[in-house]
Parts: sequence; C-alpha cells; structure tokens
Amino acid sequence: MKKIDIHNHIMNASITTEACLDRLAEDCAAAEVVKCCLMALPDFFRFSTNADVRLAMKKFPDLFIGFGAVNMHKDSPALIERLRDEGFKGIKFITPPANYDSRRFYPYYERCEKLRMPALFHTGIVARMDYLKDQDISSDRMRPIYLDTIARAFPALTIICAHLGNPWYEEAGMCLRWNPNYYADLTGSSLKRSSPEDLAKILWWQPKSRYAGPDGKGAWEKILFGSDVPSREIKEVADDYQRVLTALKLDQATQELIFYGNAARLLKLDM
Repeated sequence: MKKIDIHNHIMNASITTEACLDRLAEDCAAAEVVKCCLMALPDFFRFSTNADVRLAMKKFPDLFIGFGAVNMHKDSPALIERLRDEGFKGIKFITPPANYDSRRFYPYYERCEKLRMPALFHTGIVARMDYLKDQDISSDRMRPIYLDTIARAFPALTIICAHLGNPWYEEAGMCLRWNPNYYADLTGSSLKRSSPEDLAKILWWQPKSRYAGPDGKGAWEKILFGSDVPSREIKEVADDYQRVLTALKLDQATQELIFYGNAARLLKLDM
C-alpha cells in the first residue's frame, strides 16, 4: 500500500546531510512511502534545520515535502510567508515559551490559516538531549488540549497533533472527535507501548454514529501515518501501524485513508 509519511526528520548525525537524504530516499522506497514530509526544527536542535529541509526539497522534489520550523521564542510571524515562498508546504511548531494556545502566538496561526499551510504541533513529552539543557522547554506547554482552543479559533487551519499527545491520549482523542480540522499521527513510542485494545479505547467513535463529531467521521478517519524515526526504521513503524489496523479489523478504505488518502487531501496532492 502506498504511503505518505506525514512526520519525519533529517536525523542521522554520523553522515553528511546529502548522504542522509540518499539513504532516506532509499528507505522510503523500501517502505512504499511515495511522499515524505520532512519537519524542520529550530536551529538549537542542531539537526533537520530549515536549511537541511530546503536541500532535501531541491535534491528530491518529487519525494520530500517541507514543513518549515518557527522558533516561537523569537521568530516573526512574517517568517511563515517567507517559508511558503521558498516552497515549504506546512509549518512545524515545538517547544513554545508559553502554552500553545497563548494569544501571543495567534499571529503565527493566523498566517498559517491565511496561507493554507497545515500546522504540525509536537504534543506531549519531548525527547531530552544534553545539549538542550539551557533551553526553556516544558512538555506541559505542549498538551493536546491547547490545540482544541486553536482549532476552534482558526477553523480553516489544518492541525496535526503529533504523537497523539503522549501521554495525554484522552485529551487528544476528544479534541479529534470534536474538531473537523484536527488530525493526529501515532509517531513516537505509542505503537510500542499501547496495544490495539488500548488505542481502541481512545479512538472509539464510529462514523455517522450518535457519538461522531460534527464532521461525521469515525476516530480512525482522523489518523495519519507518520514515522518520526531514523530511516532504517520506517518500514518497522509501517508494520506497527498495519498490525494495529489489522487487529482492529478496520476496512481497506479506512486503512488507505490512514496511510495515504488523509494526508494527500490535507496536502492538496493529486489523489
């Protein structure tokens, strides 16, 4: 089944960026990933910067789709327009200096909505690296419930909740249910630590049922395939997704939405 990886990075520090991209392209092909959304990160993360993602889009324009990074501590909202003009299709938000739904960040979200650029938000616990010890990072500021505020305030903004809010899964689930413009991926450790039955308890509502949200969609129609792992592990993550979808007996049409269709529509790609 062809796939769109909605969430990945350029993350192999042991080789050059160009060599990393070559390997990533090979591993995408092996996993039947036909489009890979590369998330840039603020420069203080030291990898997958806007410059790295620009190089990826230039080197493999038919494979890589760029999501530009905005440093929420200092960057002007005007950066979003510049990133759009450079070919980025979406924006990645992470490590805000206040809760995501602080009104101080609304100018960023207004630009994304106006420019029709999907916004992928890191939610929940964030990786801890020694070189980030002097950065102002709080996982609590990135809870998925804050995206509910944003989804209601900016109904034309496509919001992607990365990691299904790990560990705040219930929050993420209810936000998915009630906001037509709110989607989520299952990247991170969730597919390793959670059984299909665990996920079914969070993503429980059925399409067009009494408990469906205002868009009439079932829970799994709001999920996107994403890997967020070193390239050699992409196929393993795809297999993890497939294991869960098979165990829950989701129909073929829903599986195709998760692996390809939802992302293709959000990114306005040729279906």
